[in-house]
Amino acid sequence: MITNENGEVALRAYQTIQKYISVNGSEYVFVPQHNISLAWIKHKDVSAVLSIKRECCGGNKNPYFRYANQHDIDIWTGRIAR
Repeated sequence: MITNENGEVALRAYQTIQKYISVNGSEYVFVPQHNISLAWIKHKDVSAVLSIKRECCGGNKNPYFRYANQHDIDIWTGRIAR
């Protein structure tokens, strides 16, 4: 789990689109940059965000969000080229 200076956790969305979510009274926007859609989430909201599922073919329900790794963050911020 990677955190920023504010203690927020980096999460990555399944799709590379802008995605708005609201959990526990907080609002987040996953912003796409360099083919990665990422947001910094308050630590108290991480489990609620990770529990959001997407429905796929055949009714399979898979996680919509996951922890971002350092490589994801480096690409998203433009520190390294993809």
